[in-house]
Amino acid sequence: MSLYYFHRKLTSVYCILIFFACFPLFGEKETSFCVPPWDLDKIADCGVKHHPEFKMEVLRLKEIQGRKKISSYFFPSNPNVSGYVSKRSAASELIPVNSNHANNFQVMVSQEIYVGGKRETSIRIADEEFKTQAFRLESVRRNLYFRTLSLLARYTNYKKEEEVTRGLYDLTKEITRLAQARVKEGLAPAMDETLALSEELRMAKLWQQSKRKTEQSHGEISILLGLPTEKNFVWEGSFHFENGLPGEKEKIIEIALRNRPEISLSEKEIQLAMLRLEEVKLQKIPNLSFGAFVQNDGFNERVIGGQVSMPLTLWRDYEGETLVAKSKQEQSLETKESVERIIKQEVINAVSNYLTLKEEYSLFSKDILKQTDTDLQFLKEALRLGQIKVIDALNSQRVLYQTKLNHSQTGADFALSQIELVRVLGLEETTLTLGGKL
Repeated sequence: MSLYYFHRKLTSVYCILIFFACFPLFGEKETSFCVPPWDLDKIADCGVKHHPEFKMEVLRLKEIQGRKKISSYFFPSNPNVSGYVSKRSAASELIPVNSNHANNFQVMVSQEIYVGGKRETSIRIADEEFKTQAFRLESVRRNLYFRTLSLLARYTNYKKEEEVTRGLYDLTKEITRLAQARVKEGLAPAMDETLALSEELRMAKLWQQSKRKTEQSHGEISILLGLPTEKNFVWEGSFHFENGLPGEKEKIIEIALRNRPEISLSEKEIQLAMLRLEEVKLQKIPNLSFGAFVQNDGFNERVIGGQVSMPLTLWRDYEGETLVAKSKQEQSLETKESVERIIKQEVINAVSNYLTLKEEYSLFSKDILKQTDTDLQFLKEALRLGQIKVIDALNSQRVLYQTKLNHSQTGADFALSQIELVRVLGLEETTLTLGGKL
């Protein structure tokens, strides 16, 4: 248990320092490093730092810094200075003509002070707000980081799919040319030419679809990294999850609940709600105002005095504010329960996807893929020599094409499952390494 809280404390300190590590504080201009050559860390960092969602959370952290300074003020308000000047006249009863005059004035300075530990509570609230926002910033950073990796995995798959469909489209055009030649020589019925042309149109559509997905994914990456959309982006690679998994799902869920920043965030929100409830209760204790005055009263009479004042808690008893604060505290408890349920479901889904896709991807051996490429090239030669019919060549091409496409899609899904697994378990980004081509 002590190691657990020690880990949480280190995580809190790390999260609080994210702001200082990511952005300069005193108007320092940040040097952009989002330029080739690319590596995994550079792309992920650029994707995070250029995203408005992350920048908004950083700005909220700066806002809370201002609130921390406000809470550290020693007095709830500035001192109040007031005064007045008057002139008094007194007529004599015996000689009404003669009268006495006196100039009166008063200067008073008053200051409201905190009572009942309100300032200390306000400082604690500001500190908890800062820690809470630090965990929220870390949660946003991790989500954007893994979202960037997922986008890279999809982009790699779309490029590979485009290459596969383009190659098969060229092969289909060659089959169409051979079918037309056979029909022209009277070696095949005219329907073979129609079938070949229809298949060529189908492959052309699939190739264009793959091309559109690649261009759209390239646009997303360009916007994410702040690059010109016309600039070519070269990236090829696969992701590998290095760590093993415990055999029991309950232990895997415990790892996620221990590591995910969303849990720490929900716990901080509970503490923050408790402090705000305490702050509302302290509002029932009125602040005191102390004052001192200097007065010239009557006929040249000097008076120096002081006063104490306080508001009466009669009409506004803060019962409504207390109900609101209690309700928010209860909501924060339910929010934590909801977050835990979401994380548990995410872990179950991620583990299931990872294990099944890992087994599925292992079925595609290199020999099968190599033989598929060989068979695709054999179709053209077999059709030219009349060893196979056009309809059989087209059907065989569809089956072989689907094998290559399934390999590409399964590889991409497996890479995405590894990225998602590391995210939902709250593991360090270094547990996901970059390998060779998919």
